Amino acid sequence: MQEKFVSIYCSRYGEKSATQCAIDAGFGAAGAHTRASELLNPQKNPNVVLEIQNRLAMLREQWDIDRDKHLAMLTKIRDEARIKGQYGVVAKCEELRGKVGGLYIEKSMVLSKEIKDTNEDQQIKDLYGSRADFEKAMYLMAEDMFPEEKSDLYEDVEIELSEK
Repeated sequence: MQEKFVSIYCSRYGEKSATQCAIDAGFGAAGAHTRASELLNPQKNPNVVLEIQNRLAMLREQWDIDRDKHLAMLTKIRDEARIKGQYGVVAKCEELRGKVGGLYIEKSMVLSKEIKDTNEDQQIKDLYGSRADFEKAMYLMAEDMFPEEKSDLYEDVEIELSEK
């Protein structure tokens, strides 16, 4: 039963609790928590703990991710999805493979400032250097939030978008 506990504990590491592994290994539910604690105690069961550490060390090598393993897994998922006709998955795998390959660059900017109830206008004014900066920020936010809707509000305004 100890060997079965070790196998279940290592194969379901992070998914099941030690108590649940003890129950699945055949220990009684009433004393499973105590038994699992004893099995994981190096003073009481050093051989069990050592075997768990050895198996988890081997698993960590498998879990370790590097560029080649990552690309291989994405390719495998893509190919299996293509066979099943799951083209959304195929497209996502290709996108992720492109990101791993450095074909895409994601850039985001987060601006946060706490605005108190008093003197809100001045705080917003201080946040942006000028009216032009404020209008540019509002324009860019509107473009990002509502790309399918165009506004005639900015028809006569020239906004330099080279930083976008």
